[in-house]
Amino acid sequence: MTTTSTPNNFQCLRTYQEGESINSRLETSKIDALSAGEVVVRNRFAGVNYKDSLSILGRARIIEQFPRVAGIELVGEVVSSHSPDFMPGQLVMAHGFRTGIAFDGGFSEFARVPAAHLMMVPKGLDALQAATIGIPGFTAAMALDRFITLGVTPDRGPVAVSGATGAVGMLAIQILQQAGWRAAALTRKIALTSTLTALGAHEVIDSTGLVAGKRPLEKARFGAAIDNVGGDMLGWLLRSLCEGGQVAVVGNAGGNSFQGNVLPFVMRDIGMFGVMASAPWPIRQHIWQRLATDWRPDFAALEPHVQTIALPALMDHAAAQLDGTTTGRTLVAF
Repeated sequence: MTTTSTPNNFQCLRTYQEGESINSRLETSKIDALSAGEVVVRNRFAGVNYKDSLSILGRARIIEQFPRVAGIELVGEVVSSHSPDFMPGQLVMAHGFRTGIAFDGGFSEFARVPAAHLMMVPKGLDALQAATIGIPGFTAAMALDRFITLGVTPDRGPVAVSGATGAVGMLAIQILQQAGWRAAALTRKIALTSTLTALGAHEVIDSTGLVAGKRPLEKARFGAAIDNVGGDMLGWLLRSLCEGGQVAVVGNAGGNSFQGNVLPFVMRDIGMFGVMASAPWPIRQHIWQRLATDWRPDFAALEPHVQTIALPALMDHAAAQLDGTTTGRTLVAF
């Protein structure tokens, strides 16, 4: 075993099932109280995702066993390791692999992580930059990589990005710009048009009332779409793609179900696929390498939209996130 210093006590947010209720509270914990893993990490940042907010407020049954430290992603430094692959002082990150669901996750000053779930932060990114990208940026990059694999090219038309003022939306716009693609930002928060154009959106479209129509096909206007909303928005996007277009389904803030018909598929040859952040290692490493190089976001442009909060503020932030009153990317900083 290699080690630097491991704490006797540290703070975490732990989630419990108590009867029919799911409750989360700040606690003082010890390393041995965390789920098993070969590597102890001193957390620096934990991204706050919609899924995390649902978990800690008990709005959806996401956590598999209780009690659990939620937080589906983390970035930090190794402080001790039983694995030959990781040494103290190395900057590492974890996301996917049921982190924060079946294993204790990021909402803790320290995490104990299976070595098989960890990767080094790619060269070219520091801890804050890697955390800023996190699952939202990785998801957007996964979608773009799949578009390319499926033969979609930038000249087919702009990529529609729904939920554009959220973390996935803003990072998608930035990554698309860096990769040489145009983004059409869809949002109900039209007052933030200048913000979205400054991030790189080619156009900003007011989505208020946009999806109300029920025509089997809409005007073909997008080469592809990254949909973080679901529900009626997904149905509208499917009807609005150009021939050969693809929709990447990455979220469900607007609902789990949608209305559709076969015409977009049989008359325009469109396709639809889902994106999961728990990608196999070859894909994961490929995507992160691109995010650290040619798809690297402009962090100066993103900085005004990245908020850091302390762990005690997490519950209030989660409630605001589920109410739809937050924008951009939020990180718990330790």
